[in-house]
Amino acid sequence: MIRKLIKIILAVFILFLLVWQFAPTLILAPYNAMSPVTTTSTNGLYIINANDNEFVEGKSDIKFKHVKLDGDYNSEGASVADINNDGLNDVVTGHYWYEAPDWKRHTIRTPTKEAVSIPRLSDHIKIFFESGGNQNIWSKAYPLAFFTFHADVNKDGWIDVIAVDITSAGFYWFENPKGVDGEWPQHLIMNYTRNESPVFMDLLGTGKPQVITGAAETDEASGKLYAVEFPDEGGYVIHTIEAANEGRNTGATLPTHGLGVGDINGDGLNDVIFGSGEGFFDKAGNPAPRQSFDEGGWYEQQIAADGTRSWKWHIIDPAVSFSQMLVMDINKDGRNDFMSGMGHGRGVFWFEQTGDNEWKRHVIDDTYTDAHADELADIDGDGVDDLVVGKTPLAHLGLKDPDEFGTPYLYWYKIVQSDDGKVRFERNLIDDSVGVGRQVTVTDINKDGLADVAVATRYGVHIFLQEP
Repeated sequence: MIRKLIKIILAVFILFLLVWQFAPTLILAPYNAMSPVTTTSTNGLYIINANDNEFVEGKSDIKFKHVKLDGDYNSEGASVADINNDGLNDVVTGHYWYEAPDWKRHTIRTPTKEAVSIPRLSDHIKIFFESGGNQNIWSKAYPLAFFTFHADVNKDGWIDVIAVDITSAGFYWFENPKGVDGEWPQHLIMNYTRNESPVFMDLLGTGKPQVITGAAETDEASGKLYAVEFPDEGGYVIHTIEAANEGRNTGATLPTHGLGVGDINGDGLNDVIFGSGEGFFDKAGNPAPRQSFDEGGWYEQQIAADGTRSWKWHIIDPAVSFSQMLVMDINKDGRNDFMSGMGHGRGVFWFEQTGDNEWKRHVIDDTYTDAHADELADIDGDGVDDLVVGKTPLAHLGLKDPDEFGTPYLYWYKIVQSDDGKVRFERNLIDDSVGVGRQVTVTDINKDGLADVAVATRYGVHIFLQEP
C-alpha cells in the first residue's frame, strides 16, 4: 500500500514538472486570470469598472504585413533609424541592429544570459546553477535592453544608439563604428535607471528631443526625473527635474511607470507628466506605506524673465503605474488630456482635463491587460493622430499580473471627435501573435509614405508594414 502511494505521488510530481516545463500556463493561469475589476499596482484601490468601455470595433480596411526579424528574446523595445548611412531605415534594439532591406542581424553588444524565458522549469534550473545556487528570478528574467533611441551624439555624421536598460540597470550611448562589424564602444550616461516608460521628446524647447527618464547618479542616491539633452556641439547634458514644493513621489524608486511630455496648462511650455511609483520610502528615506505613493502628477515647467528654468509639482490622483502617457487635446475643448494603459494591470484609459488640473477618468478598453507600450501616430493619414497600443505578454513573468498569458494584441484606435465634444475610439487589430514590449515605435520604416510599426517582445523582434 505504501509503495503504491509512493508511486502515485512520484507520478504526480513528474507530471507536475512536465507541465511546468512544457505548459506553464496550466499551472499559473489560476493565479493571473482576468477579474471584473482591476487594481493599482501600488495600493490595491479599484481603478475601473468592467462595463465602462468607450471603444467600438473599427471598420478600417488598412492591413499590415507581418515580418519576423528575429525569434530570440533579446529586448523589450525596438526603434528605427538609418544606422549604416545607406538611405534605408534599419531596425534597432539595445543589443542588435537589423539591416534593411534583408534584415541581416548585426551586434551592438552581446546579450547577457539574463534573457531567459521564465517561467519554464528548465529556466529556473539554468538560473540556479549559473548563479551558484543564489537564484534570483526577477533579475535574471529579462534582457537588459528595454528602450532604444537615436542621435548623432559625437557629431561624426553617424547615428549612435541610446539605450535605457531594464529598471535598476544603466543608461548608455553606443558609438556607431561606421560600418565595422563587432561590438560598439559603450559610454555610460547614468546608472540606476528607474522608469519603465521613458520618452524621447523635446521638453526643453531646443528643437531636438531629449531622453526623459528617472535615474540616480549612484545606487545610493535619491532618484529624480531627468532630461538628458544631446546638444549641437556633441556629448550630452543632464538636466534635473525637481520642484521645491514636491511631495512624496520623489524617492529613488519613483516614478517607476508612466512618463509623458506635453503642454498641460496651455502656457506654451511643455511639461512632464508621470504615473505613480511603487516605493516604500519617503524623501527623507523613512519607511512609508504604499498609500504614500499612489499619486502621479505633473511637473509644470516655468521659465523666469532671466531664463532660469524651474518646476512646480502637481498631483493627478489616481495616475497609477502607466505606460507612456500621451498628451493630446482629445475632445478638442482647448485643454490637453492624456491617454495611457496600465503596464501591469487591466485597461487603457484617457484622462479628460475638465478644468485647471482637474481630471475625469475614461475607460477606452478594458478587454485586455498589461498595455505596457503605446504611441501616437497618424495611421490612416487623415491628419489626426491615432492611438497605437498593445499587450505585453508575460510582463511579470507570468507570476504576478492578471491574464499574463492572454492573447498578445496589438491595436490601433482611430480617435473620432464630434462637434459636441464626445469622443469615439474605433479599435482596429494590427496583429494578435506577438504583442508589444515596453516600447512600440510607429514610423514609416520602408519610406512608402505609410505608418508602420516595430516591436520587440518575448517572442522576438517584429515589424508590421502597412500595405498600400
